[in-house]
Amino acid sequence: MIHLRVAERLCDQLQPQHHGAFLLGNMAPDSGLPVDDGSRYVPDKDISHFRFPDATGEKRIHEEVFLSRCFSPAKRAACSADAWAFHYGYLIHLLTDKLWRRDILPLAVQWQPALHAADRGTFWRQVKKDWYDLDFLYLKAHPDFPAYRRYRTYPHPENVYLDFFPPDAFALRRRFILDFYREGVARVVPRPTHLSAGQLDAFVASCARELPERCGFLADEIKARGL
Repeated sequence: MIHLRVAERLCDQLQPQHHGAFLLGNMAPDSGLPVDDGSRYVPDKDISHFRFPDATGEKRIHEEVFLSRCFSPAKRAACSADAWAFHYGYLIHLLTDKLWRRDILPLAVQWQPALHAADRGTFWRQVKKDWYDLDFLYLKAHPDFPAYRRYRTYPHPENVYLDFFPPDAFALRRRFILDFYREGVARVVPRPTHLSAGQLDAFVASCARELPERCGFLADEIKARGL
């Protein structure tokens, strides 16, 4: 939901006819399909999120590699309007993940530093349950917010953009996401969480301010293309 909420704030940069492709791009990086035993996804996040080790050996997103491989000036010039909007959405997802890592992950670690140090698996299960329940509560309160409605009803979720995803990856992942959130909303109950709804609202607003600045190099193209 965070990716759709951030994307909703940025949709007004584009003409409405391209909102669907832009929203699909925002969701696409998390569209890896599980293998039969559920042990991994294809493609895995290193591929879909352009993650490579930094000088410390820690894997981080390198959006500049995405730009050079998939959204270079030459590739952007050859894009259809929908393909341009899709790739722009993909870039926004990668940058949102980087801001999430910067602004939200430290709050989780501060919440239970001892558990984080002692048992990372249990720690992240608890943290992600909080995140999902906050998503469910937001969607329960805003069941038809525009980005979710557009993503849910977009008629062309096929992958015709990226060769490292299967053709049906985005459609299958959308089906999973819609089912997952429908079931989650039906069973969620308010409870204390390590983040508040207000903190998530502030994160979304912060992304909506910062991401256009980070993508300012695309502003002239958006205007020139009439997107």
